[in-house]
Amino acid sequence: MKNARTVLGLVGLAVLLPPVIADACGPDFGPEPRFYVVDNPDQPFSHYAAGRLGILRRTFDAPYLAFAFRSMMGIPTTADEQKHLVAGWTDAESRYGPDPSWARDQWTAVRQEVAAFKDLPQVDVNQMVYASNDAYIHGDAFLHAAATARALAKEWKQRPVLLKEWGGNQDAVFSKGCTLADPAPGIEESLTPREKARRQAERDYQAAAMHLYCGKFTEAAEAFQKIASTADSPYRTLAAYLVARVRVREALFSQPDDYYEARKLDEDSLARFTRAEEAIQKVLADPKLREVHGPARRLLSLVRLRLSRDTWRCELFSRVLEKGTGSGLESELAGLSLGFDAEGNAVTCPGLKPRAAELAEWLRLMTAPAPEEPGAPEAPWPAKTYATAVARWKKSAHQPWLVLALLSARADAPEVPQLLTDAAAVPVESPAGMTLAWRSVQLLRERGQLAEARARLDAIPLELVRDQPSTDNALREERMHLAHSWDEALRNAAQFLVEEFVLAPQQDGSAPMGLSPARATFLESHVPTRRLREWAALPTLTPELRRQLSWAVFARAAVVGDDAMLTAQATTLAETEPKARAELLAIVGRPTAEERQFDARLLIMGLPVVSARLEPARDRLANVSPKLDLTEDLSWYRNGWCVPGPKNLEDPLKTPLPFASPEERADAAAEWKALNEAGSSVAFFSRVALDWAKAHPQDPRSPIALFRAVRSSRRGCGQNTPEAKKAFAYLHKHYGKTEWARKTPYVY
Repeated sequence: MKNARTVLGLVGLAVLLPPVIADACGPDFGPEPRFYVVDNPDQPFSHYAAGRLGILRRTFDAPYLAFAFRSMMGIPTTADEQKHLVAGWTDAESRYGPDPSWARDQWTAVRQEVAAFKDLPQVDVNQMVYASNDAYIHGDAFLHAAATARALAKEWKQRPVLLKEWGGNQDAVFSKGCTLADPAPGIEESLTPREKARRQAERDYQAAAMHLYCGKFTEAAEAFQKIASTADSPYRTLAAYLVARVRVREALFSQPDDYYEARKLDEDSLARFTRAEEAIQKVLADPKLREVHGPARRLLSLVRLRLSRDTWRCELFSRVLEKGTGSGLESELAGLSLGFDAEGNAVTCPGLKPRAAELAEWLRLMTAPAPEEPGAPEAPWPAKTYATAVARWKKSAHQPWLVLALLSARADAPEVPQLLTDAAAVPVESPAGMTLAWRSVQLLRERGQLAEARARLDAIPLELVRDQPSTDNALREERMHLAHSWDEALRNAAQFLVEEFVLAPQQDGSAPMGLSPARATFLESHVPTRRLREWAALPTLTPELRRQLSWAVFARAAVVGDDAMLTAQATTLAETEPKARAELLAIVGRPTAEERQFDARLLIMGLPVVSARLEPARDRLANVSPKLDLTEDLSWYRNGWCVPGPKNLEDPLKTPLPFASPEERADAAAEWKALNEAGSSVAFFSRVALDWAKAHPQDPRSPIALFRAVRSSRRGCGQNTPEAKKAFAYLHKHYGKTEWARKTPYVY
């Protein structure tokens, strides 16, 4: 029998796992990680709005494709238009939709900074949240108030009483108070004419806004109209626009409850929307109000979609190609759609101008299902779409048609060689350039022109895709296909997590990375453990992914029985995992391969965070925090690993890497077979524990192994398994008086 003290020293870290961890409910994981965009471009949208389109997908929503068409046709987009596009797209693709909370927080901070009077009540944030949501106060109102507060703090620096009065009134506006407080007596007596005028202008504006948020639309429209008619009011232009905005809100909020079922305006609603359009057109007809023409056009789109949906839908194909429309461009793009009849056929728009008609046709063909798009339904090769695109490209030389032709082309399709030549002439920095370059690489590779494909891929400057993760991932995919060596392949194996690229950058500024399910399956079925170990050592790997991969290599070596890799990886991990250092070095010091293998398996039995598989997406072990508890099993998270899935499940690379030696291919195949035969961690641990206990009944590690095997079934993949039941029964039959049996009163 081995010395019990030595054994317990080896397994000390793992037995810290508490027997019960109470989780009342599942955590909020956020959206599922994605490795390429589907409906919208990469964020931040500022690059797309500036014409850096990256790789276009036929699955993009129509507004984004229409903007791409506009950009590829050389129609400039002003800085003002770009600003509104980014804001609108960000709201549209937000997880919860448009939300004024950020702007509201900005106002609260500024309010406390410039109007923090002791005798002015503190802002009740919760009350303001409820009131602003109930009154539909948009974010721009909070930002406007914050900017005004800063301006007034400077202008009224010597008049704090005025700033205090204004702050109190603004609090009332945002808390859905429907009446402004009476002016404080005696203030006006010492004011200059300028101060009096500004004070009155602010009060008039606040009163009008209060009417709007309280649903008093007639009073609000009259109040804003009065301001718009006051020549010296600082809000004259804005108020003219807000008259129209009041009328639009009145029309929207006054629709009957069954509007969305009926989809038809009743007489009263029609009258209100008509009045709203008249107010908008009045603003657009006044050249002195050009400053607010952009947001007025945005309102017009909302109204026209309800007054004359089909007519306006067709008109939008022309409007989205106009120059200099400010925020109107974002709104009109958002309203753009392809109409369909009851049979699902696209509805045409007769009488369109040539460029608008070209956009409508391109969108119709571009959005048709295509088999080359990930996630698209099965569809035959779109030969008709391809032929149309080729013909339109030859006739017009308009780049959108070249893009569509390549995206819908098969490698063996006629005209492809000439199309590839034409695409090579388009600068990769141009709006269409990245899509054409990427698709050219794909087609050249599929045609067997590997040298040409590599040359085209190498000509894409890396700096063009550093802030476009899905585009970068697509190019990494091609580099995997075309790699000359293990080093090149493994440097491109990891992928950016598109959803987290902007939202959760790493502390060192690098982007979060992981593996898609398809990529993980390919790597663990085609790459031997020793190459995975080399991958974990690459400096290009993020620290989070390196930690995850390093433990996976160790666990995989333990499962498949690779003693050389097990010893080497245990030594490496001992340098980076101080909490497990003693256990890892003890494994290395065991005298035989059999002992090292069992002790390694015993260790990972107690580490639910560790997996012998390449876990995809956002794994819990992709974490460099020193506080990460490797021994903790958690509800709603991965613990151990599950049975590997089919080898060719969405496999992006269906053949072995060409540079792998026959020995490496054989090793990878044997290890993949061993992983499959091992099954889930629960089943594997139970078999290992049973086999060891039967062969070494006096070994003090035997009941510990059985205990951990049973415990792993609590939250592991596959509860109440036959293997875990056998381990439980054997533990209680042969080691029933040990502390390990007492800690395991039942099987999960």
